[in-house]
Amino acid sequence: MSDDAWMPTAKRYAVDTGSSPPRLGEVTRCHEGSVFLRPPGGGAEWAASPEKVRRPTDAEWARIRVVTTPVRAVGS
Repeated sequence: MSDDAWMPTAKRYAVDTGSSPPRLGEVTRCHEGSVFLRPPGGGAEWAASPEKVRRPTDAEWARIRVVTTPVRAVGS
């Protein structure tokens, strides 16, 4: 799928390029011309402009996985 066809939808991760620096977030909902995101791992939701939201790069996906992957105790 090309980036032109990518759409921010609930449960997908996206990058808000309207923030400085750009912020990674999980899309929680799209409503009335805004995309609402929550930081990977939790935190306060924020609204972004849909035209400022894009698909994460491979490097950004690596950061998302670090934050969202559960840590297991040794010996588990």
